[in-house]
Amino acid sequence: MNKENIKKYIKLFTELTPDKIVLFDDLIDKNIVFIDPFNNVKGAENFKKIFHHMFKNVKNPKFSILDFSMGKKNAYLKWEMSFKAFNSNQKIEGVSEIILNKNGKICSHIDYWDSLNGLFIKLPFIGILYRLSLRLFSVS
Repeated sequence: MNKENIKKYIKLFTELTPDKIVLFDDLIDKNIVFIDPFNNVKGAENFKKIFHHMFKNVKNPKFSILDFSMGKKNAYLKWEMSFKAFNSNQKIEGVSEIILNKNGKICSHIDYWDSLNGLFIKLPFIGILYRLSLRLFSVS
């Protein structure tokens, strides 16, 4: 495993700005697959579009890597994303599975995070319905 590429990838995420999105080109495979609760895309350009979209639609997005582990072919990142949306500060925690190809480039990035509790609960109408359903199904 190319540990240096993983470390550079982590560093890029923690320092990501719209101007730095282009720096992914040195670290990712041109056919990278990216999957999260909202996206399932293939290709470096589509991957970078996700981050351009993020910077366009939320204020002050920032990734913090809380922990990471590296195996023979995969790396796992525990992260927190903070941003401003819905007139308040937000935080989402998740885990990413990163896979490198034989050339040491990232060929797959799969994010696992709870979009319902992390995001949808904060939407006015959906959030109210979700909180009501929690009361109905939660053990007190």
